[in-house]
Amino acid sequence: MLLLGDADTVAAAREWRWAVLQLERAARGIASDDFDWVAAVRRADEGRDRFYTAARASLTVGGGDVAQARWLIDRLTNS
Repeated sequence: MLLLGDADTVAAAREWRWAVLQLERAARGIASDDFDWVAAVRRADEGRDRFYTAARASLTVGGGDVAQARWLIDRLTNS
């Protein structure tokens, strides 16, 4: 990604990676006591969406929105 991605895609990839690393740290029991799982999962979901949006724009891939975060939140709140 660092080699071929444009600036927006690389920035989005870094944000997503950081969010996932925070989840990993929590899963390993090395997060702070005030760690908020729900907020962290949402950050990771939104980071993934930003990455996909940036990567698709960079590659000029059409076909509509592929975001999952809003869909996942809706599924959780409506179940």
